[in-house]
Amino acid sequence: MAYEIYLKQECPRIKVSEATLKTIATKILKDLGFKRAVLSVVLVDGPEMRKLNRRYLRHAWSTDVLAFSQQKSPGHLKEMLPAQVLCRKDIDFLGDIALCLPTIRTQAKEYEHTFEEELHYCLCHGILHLMGYEDKNRVAFKKMHRKQSQILTRVKKEKN
Repeated sequence: MAYEIYLKQECPRIKVSEATLKTIATKILKDLGFKRAVLSVVLVDGPEMRKLNRRYLRHAWSTDVLAFSQQKSPGHLKEMLPAQVLCRKDIDFLGDIALCLPTIRTQAKEYEHTFEEELHYCLCHGILHLMGYEDKNRVAFKKMHRKQSQILTRVKKEKN
């Protein structure tokens, strides 16, 4: 398989279609020009995201998405990946993404999106972070937001 998306559900009270999320991740990776890529995604609740944010970024709050590129990956999420994936040279291991489902659900209401739209937006945001995109200032944020919107517009139009 050209795209391997490893998904771990750690927030069972909010239902997410794993198949749909993997399909969207694959379409985003394809849109970004990847021929072969591996990505791990963990779906968490607020307390777990707060722990991750505190542990790795020294922030005492929850957030919607955290991304750890292969170079910066703390290994917490890498445990989902089979060992043979990590040593392959013919495929790009992008890194790990943590998505906080309760925060994403709240943001969806605030931005008047569906939960799925906001989830896909955050997934795309995480993937772009893995590629080196930043959003620490207003200009970078706008650039990244514009890129996400373009990608997701194309992904939505793409047939399965």
